[in-house]
Amino acid sequence: MGRLPQGPSRRLRETARRVLWRVARPYARRRDREAHLAATLGRLQADFDHVRERHEEQIERLEELVRELILTAESLRRASSRAEDRGGS
Repeated sequence: MGRLPQGPSRRLRETARRVLWRVARPYARRRDREAHLAATLGRLQADFDHVRERHEEQIERLEELVRELILTAESLRRASSRAEDRGGS
C-alpha cells in the first residue's frame, strides 16, 4: 500500500512535477508583477486625483483674483473720471 509507483507511472509523475515547477515560478513572478503594477497604478490615480483637485482650487482662486482686479480697475477708473470732472469744471 505505501509503495511508490514504479515504471512509466513514476516517470510520468516526475516529469509532471518538473513541468509544474518550471511553469509555476514564472507564473508566480508574473502575478507578482501584475499586483505591483496594479498597486502602482492605484497610487498614480490617487496622486492624479489630488493634483486635479488642487488645480481646480488654484483655478478658482485665480478667477477670484481676476474678478477682484477687474473691480479694482473699474473703481480706479470711476474715481479718476470723477476727479477729472471736478478738476476740469
